[in-house]
Amino acid sequence: MSPDLNEVIKIDDDKPIIICIDDEMTVLDSLKIELKKALGDEYIIETAEGGEDALELMEDLIADGCQVALVLSDYIMPDIKGDEVLKRIHEMSPNTLKIMLTGHANLEAVSNAIKHARLYRYVPKPWQSEDLKLTVVEALHSYLQDQKLVEQRVQLKKLNQKLEKLIYDQSKIIAERTAELEQANAKLKQVNQELEQLAILDPLLEIANRRRFDEYLQQEWERLCRERRYLSLILADVDYFKQYNDEYQHQAGDHCLIAIAKTIERSLRRPADLVSRYGGEELVIVLPNTTPEGAVKVAEKIQEEIALLKIPHLRSKVSDYVTISMGIGSMIPIKGCSPLMLVNIADKCLYKAKDKGRNCFFLDVI
Repeated sequence: MSPDLNEVIKIDDDKPIIICIDDEMTVLDSLKIELKKALGDEYIIETAEGGEDALELMEDLIADGCQVALVLSDYIMPDIKGDEVLKRIHEMSPNTLKIMLTGHANLEAVSNAIKHARLYRYVPKPWQSEDLKLTVVEALHSYLQDQKLVEQRVQLKKLNQKLEKLIYDQSKIIAERTAELEQANAKLKQVNQELEQLAILDPLLEIANRRRFDEYLQQEWERLCRERRYLSLILADVDYFKQYNDEYQHQAGDHCLIAIAKTIERSLRRPADLVSRYGGEELVIVLPNTTPEGAVKVAEKIQEEIALLKIPHLRSKVSDYVTISMGIGSMIPIKGCSPLMLVNIADKCLYKAKDKGRNCFFLDVI
């Protein structure tokens, strides 16, 4: 699940800022209402009527020392396209996360934004209120985690400096400082371990997080492009999960997601296979060197194992128990193309599985 809004904390006394960019005031008003409803007063929400307005606003906020956590930008705008706006904003503020809102499935524009602006995610227009909420909260949670990483790196640097001083002085006072040196080493090891865990694991599900997924998919895409072998990807979504949360409350929803994540992880037989959290109740599975037929077998195994969990779901329309829908994409990576191509294939197949009635999977091969 996405982080609870009550857990979203301010990094300092100044409230972080969210900027919404669109050339239509009605869209901006709607966005502001949606974000206000989802986030309350924890963030300041600014709006910009187009790319030029957004860049000027960004310059002013940076000059004032403000903390811009997130930018949501439309793609089609009369002055500057959304991918170019996000690219320029990234040059001004690399730590600011970016989400593109687009009514056109423009793969090239999204790829440009990912490549040049480190796009966090894109949301189709018209957006679904729950999807927008989950995406924004996930992005803000990721932003706060990044700030925590920065703080821990500062702490790590201070510990290293302290350790260097201890080593420098040990020739004179080694007897008195031995215990302190061991304590500093233990603390340094602990901080390093915490830093590594924070960087690659989802804090709730204890599986790979979105950052680890992005890195691993890119790595395997490049490797299998060279080897000319199949790369398969499964995108899984818990059926009627909002209704599950409404019926059993969010704590039970957390336990449900944890059980499903662990079950999928156990279903994978090879060390190279990776399951990670994609966002909200969506999980993604990377299957390197796996043919379409092999990916189907994995999906069938996952369905069988989840069925054995028998997690009750009174408000499901397809079963008395919790089920998942899956979209499977499989292809031999193409040099010069983005692995987002494979993600989009799996995403389209997931929607087909939902349209087909859920509790099933759909495969597409390129």
